[in-house]
Amino acid sequence: MLLCNQENVIGYFKISNDNDTVLLFFLHYIGSDCELVEVVAHKDANKSLKRKSIDGQRVPMEKQDQVNTSTEETSDTSNSGTTTNNSGPEDTCIGKGGLHGKGKPVSVESEREVLKDGYRWSDSDNIASLCGGGVTNSNSQGPPPPPSIKQSALRVGEDCMLYRCMECGEVLEEFSNDDLGLCIIILSTFVYRQPGLAAPLLPRMLKTVARVSGSEIFSWQFESSVHLPGSATSIGRQFLRCVLHQLAPNQIFNQIFFTSIEEYQRVQLFKTLAQALMDFNELNPSAPIQLLLENQNSKKVLPTENLAHLLGNVASYMECVGQDGGGGLSSSLVPLFDTFLRKVLLCINVMVDLNPVLRLLVAVLKIPGVPLHKSVLDPISKLVSYSIQNSVMKYEYLSDLCHLCNRIFSRERDKLLLPRLVVYELVQALKFKTSIPDTNLVLLVQLVVQDSGGTLGNNTVVGDLTKDIQDFHNFPNTCAAECMRSHLHDALEFIADVHTLTKVKSNCRSSVGLNEDTMGGLVKAGISQYLALEITRGNSRDNRAITKYLPWLNNPPTTVQQGPREFIECVSHIRLLSWLLLGALTHTCLIGSSASIVCQPIPPEASCHIADHIQVILAGFAEQSKTSVLHMSSLFHAFILCQLWTVYLEQGAGSPGGDSYSSISAILTDFWAKVTPGILQLVSHSKVETETAQLSEMVNLHFLSLMEALHECRSTVLTKLLPLWAPVLYTHHTKLPGQLAVRLQACQNAAPPTDPETPSPSTTSLPNLLRWLHRLQFKMGQIELQSSAATQFYSV
Repeated sequence: MLLCNQENVIGYFKISNDNDTVLLFFLHYIGSDCELVEVVAHKDANKSLKRKSIDGQRVPMEKQDQVNTSTEETSDTSNSGTTTNNSGPEDTCIGKGGLHGKGKPVSVESEREVLKDGYRWSDSDNIASLCGGGVTNSNSQGPPPPPSIKQSALRVGEDCMLYRCMECGEVLEEFSNDDLGLCIIILSTFVYRQPGLAAPLLPRMLKTVARVSGSEIFSWQFESSVHLPGSATSIGRQFLRCVLHQLAPNQIFNQIFFTSIEEYQRVQLFKTLAQALMDFNELNPSAPIQLLLENQNSKKVLPTENLAHLLGNVASYMECVGQDGGGGLSSSLVPLFDTFLRKVLLCINVMVDLNPVLRLLVAVLKIPGVPLHKSVLDPISKLVSYSIQNSVMKYEYLSDLCHLCNRIFSRERDKLLLPRLVVYELVQALKFKTSIPDTNLVLLVQLVVQDSGGTLGNNTVVGDLTKDIQDFHNFPNTCAAECMRSHLHDALEFIADVHTLTKVKSNCRSSVGLNEDTMGGLVKAGISQYLALEITRGNSRDNRAITKYLPWLNNPPTTVQQGPREFIECVSHIRLLSWLLLGALTHTCLIGSSASIVCQPIPPEASCHIADHIQVILAGFAEQSKTSVLHMSSLFHAFILCQLWTVYLEQGAGSPGGDSYSSISAILTDFWAKVTPGILQLVSHSKVETETAQLSEMVNLHFLSLMEALHECRSTVLTKLLPLWAPVLYTHHTKLPGQLAVRLQACQNAAPPTDPETPSPSTTSLPNLLRWLHRLQFKMGQIELQSSAATQFYSV
């Protein structure tokens, strides 16, 4: 763009540049009139056409120069740079203050005549003529360039080197800070004089100027709000202020917020707009939102076509304004948002992705003065409930909503409204009264577990959690765990029910279907971790939580006169204990020893009672296993509980040499002294040789799996008791089968652990133990799925 007065050229700016054409706009001030001239130079023209065009342009220029030059100038043709033969468009350059070159300057009158004769706008003075190239020319070969235009500016040079962007392929050009400021002034004049013609270019103008205004020259400016006067940054922000203030009555903010903008451009644009309006009295940062909401609230129904773009853009703008604590937003916006959100609720069913809605709700709760308008919680709670039931959510939005609601309101009814809503949706899903997306179910469990002091960690359903979510030192207080305490019995029933995973798998709403086998186990592990933490907090010297939630633990069944019903109840108790211990160990692996609480829901003194439950299974398995598949899986659950209890006690024993370590070692020795005879009794139970061999082989497989698991977890019990356990495998075998012999030999040849793997302050996880827990979690889930399917089959 060239801005000219009657004497010289003031500046140059390129407005648009695509792959086919380069549009150069010239603003010539002639008195009070403004004439716009467009030159189109085709980049993809053939070289031969370029040469003909250049040769054709040089002929009239040579004639003109011959008339105007003197005989003294023409006599020194070989050495002069202003001669006709050696001069050309290439010898002219554009400077900051005007057009400078070695050729003879062209008068204003001749330039006006050339422009007037060669270029004319079409009669229709509208936007279509601007965008469609409303320039007419009588010459069919194309208009010659004005003599004041540099040849390289038309991009028709024959031999030139261009630096292009490696990503988009655009030509890389350099402009000084003064040039950019002058170009922005030209754009501002263009918008002020011709807003109708500038309307189609406004989106690109705003994005480009925002990019210039958001960039800084010196490093100290990134950490300071002070800007150099007269710099391109200051001029760009003033351009934004003037344009927005001028076009605010024309609903420019509606067009901005309804426009689809790329994420990186959106943040840059709205951040610059917020900074530009921060110190502008005529148009404060709350004015764009206020004008938009007043316009939308006046409508009966909101437009649904670009509703997602509108909500996302408004949320982005409010986030940019509220980066300094939200001081730039006025509390008068809250009643407008109350009305607006109620209108959004009426047409929310047309939206697929509801994360922009949640982002907007988070931004609304950050506005100062929200506690004075409690009615806004009604549409917010309804939108959150609808989002949980119908759309995949992002965890940070859900956590921020509960945290902000708990922080900004003072009354308990208001501050716990959203946490209670989230817990209600979770409990309804655990009772299978509602069906929500599987990802949302995991997120709700993560929210409750995190507020209790734990975490699910990275998993296949929600992927890798961000560092903020895994940072247990900065857990936001959402009060979700407190609201969940009144539903602990429902959580225990969910863990103890063998049909739970089958129902979760049938209600799984995953679009791919790859998570249906791991979904139920992950949810059960999360609920188990929460239960383990809450029981640990509820325990005191008299273990009140154990007495309240696990009253059967201190009253183990007897092996005398036990029937199928007592056997099934014992299996259910063992399965529940296994999940609780799995949750406690998972918390120890993920959080580490630096946690505020040591997760130990089952006291070590209950070891004898746990051994009694296992003895009941070992004593009755030979007779009860033929009843159903559920009875057959009881042996698996018994050995799993033995593994978990051993690792659980060792992890809480502390460092070797202490009193706690010695007492825990004694408890473990007593535990296996009671369980090992039961295993030998089970092997020698049947008098029929074939049945004894089959039962012995089954016991050997479980026993070898137990020893391999203890070896993987670096348990010291394996080293101590391996001489006692090895004869069990040879009870009915003089020589073990090849596969069993190899597995046993690997356990015997393994080097004893020097130190048990314990969490340290520098690391928050036990990798070996955590991998084993993940495999065990999946294995327990698969066994429950098989047992549930078989039980339902046989019950029919």
